[in-house]
Amino acid sequence: MASDMIRGISVCNPVDLDPQYFMDTVIYAIEHNLSHIQFIGPIHDYLRGNIDGITPYRKYAEFNPEKDEEYVALNLDYLNAGCKKAADAGIKMYMWHHELDLPDAFTEKYPEVLNADGDIEVTHPLVRDFLENRIEDFFFAYPYMHGIILTLHETKVPLLKLKNQKLDKVERVKYVTKILYDTCLRLGKELIVRPFASIEKDYEMMTEAYESISKDLVIMDKWTQFDWSLCLPHNRFFHKIKSNPLLVETDIFGEYFGKGQIPLMLKEHIREKFQYCEGFKPAGYANRIDRAGQHFFGSPNMVNLEIMNAYMQGEDAEEAIDRFFEKTYPGAGGAVREIMEPTEDILRSVFWLKGYYFSELSAFPRINHCKNHFYFEMMRDNFEIASGEWFIPKDWQRGSLESVLSEKADAAEKADACFEKLLSLKDKLEKEAFHSLYVRFGNLKYVARLWEAMTKAFMYYSKYFETRDEKYVLLMEEALSELLRTNQEGIALFGKEFYSQLVSLYSRGGGEDYVEAFAKDMRENLRVEKNRIAALEAQKNLVDYIVCGGGTEGHKLQKEVNFSDTFVKDDSIYRIPGTGRGAAWSTVNTHGWFSYEIKTKPHAENTILLEIGPHLCEDTDIKVNVDGTEYVFREKTGGKKTTVTIPYYGEKEYVRIRFDRFTKNTPCVHSISVISK
Repeated sequence: MASDMIRGISVCNPVDLDPQYFMDTVIYAIEHNLSHIQFIGPIHDYLRGNIDGITPYRKYAEFNPEKDEEYVALNLDYLNAGCKKAADAGIKMYMWHHELDLPDAFTEKYPEVLNADGDIEVTHPLVRDFLENRIEDFFFAYPYMHGIILTLHETKVPLLKLKNQKLDKVERVKYVTKILYDTCLRLGKELIVRPFASIEKDYEMMTEAYESISKDLVIMDKWTQFDWSLCLPHNRFFHKIKSNPLLVETDIFGEYFGKGQIPLMLKEHIREKFQYCEGFKPAGYANRIDRAGQHFFGSPNMVNLEIMNAYMQGEDAEEAIDRFFEKTYPGAGGAVREIMEPTEDILRSVFWLKGYYFSELSAFPRINHCKNHFYFEMMRDNFEIASGEWFIPKDWQRGSLESVLSEKADAAEKADACFEKLLSLKDKLEKEAFHSLYVRFGNLKYVARLWEAMTKAFMYYSKYFETRDEKYVLLMEEALSELLRTNQEGIALFGKEFYSQLVSLYSRGGGEDYVEAFAKDMRENLRVEKNRIAALEAQKNLVDYIVCGGGTEGHKLQKEVNFSDTFVKDDSIYRIPGTGRGAAWSTVNTHGWFSYEIKTKPHAENTILLEIGPHLCEDTDIKVNVDGTEYVFREKTGGKKTTVTIPYYGEKEYVRIRFDRFTKNTPCVHSISVISK
């Protein structure tokens, strides 16, 4: 290994600064010869996130009242203290920041920065001046910070999605990035950029922009393609980085595989990914070691950081694993290692379904997530998943439904065996060490059972609509009862430490248990969908129909990754072109799309009926494209549903219908039906 390799960690992802934990990570980094720390912070919180949330502005001080003064003071004190301690030890400190991010009152104070569509014009001189001054203010307030980690997504003003700009995408990326890069350079600081792109053309565009700014600009990207799930392949986009240094971002915590609440030793995953990345001769690695307030320290999963440290420093990983377990569990290290060995494979079988990502991050999934990730469609005998989204393995083969159930049952049996082996070690372990293992392996045991019951519920829901046989409704109810019973057993044994009770990780709002919410939502969806189908099938001369947002929608659904949500409201199901957070997430007008393939009668007069309405607004604005012909509807519907009629005559048996949002009003689509005489 090169002696100058960046050996880093990223912490507080994505949560408020925890002063004690942050200082503990600095001390760990010093003791383990690390050279690089990234502070992420609450990047999705518009009050506290990014450099905005912790920096007192000077020139633009009129916007400081938008900040949480107590949180700013906390960071000025404790974040600075940790940064100084790290800097004194020769460790470089970096802060995560997302752009384009402007104060809420910025456009009110300076309306001249808006274009005719009401969106920010990126090139306005006031925007540049604000960005430059904010960077200067940040490093003035945090002098021991060495640089900024820049991401151009997940912001109030989504840079890549803005329309009618003076600059195209690549020039926009170059323009904003160069402002920050030049400012950092002038101050003797560093900028590291994250492409964070799931679309190959966007990735090429962004890396092209970065290279044109400077070939010294470090590009940091994930070692898995697109995101953090272990089911995703190596990041093939690394080949797109031609001249710039590569800093590899890793998740060795298990963000998508338990978030530290389930035992997980990623020995094979880390080995495979590290070997792949070394082929690109990276400048180094930045390893995520926490998520949502949960972290490694004091848990058996800390072994993953020891494994990664060994690889980064050219040491033997197996020896590092043995040292960790012997030091952490004196006299029982070998036995604890033995029960940790199968955890990676067990969790792959729980959170995957035949290699298909089968969870929501690490949480038990919401029904909305399940529809958007095709969990109902994948259970059909003749499933058709046509979206091509990143979480779908290429040429995915499900196999028989019996083999699906067998995979889940096998994982549950192996988890049971690990738990029983742990119980036999009780007298060999210190009380606190045993309790930590007991809770995590208990969670593994019950999580495997929860996913087994959930899989059955999906299967029987889909089977009912394929056959219309009521016995499958009864079987679905049995599966949901098993699910709820398993959840209650886990709560009885582990209390607030049980997986489903960790509301700080997976809050669904109002403190509702997410397993109970799932069962409630599935029952409600079944009832509403049955009624909607009955109404649609009662139409005369019906050719085809879709209950949009239902478990049966199928029809080769395509959409933008993670930007099309479904809802049940007023006894109706619907899908929107965008996210549920809608206007709160983004000030951009045009955002999100989805499309279906629906059957028509060739060489005949067809009538396409669209039941549409507004989502959280009064007016219904939507663009509809039918087999290449675009229709624009802007109606004042007073918050109510309406039916739109589109005539269609063609030679094709199947046509694709696409729906786009194009104003601030997010539309919803309840159903599509085709009738023909």
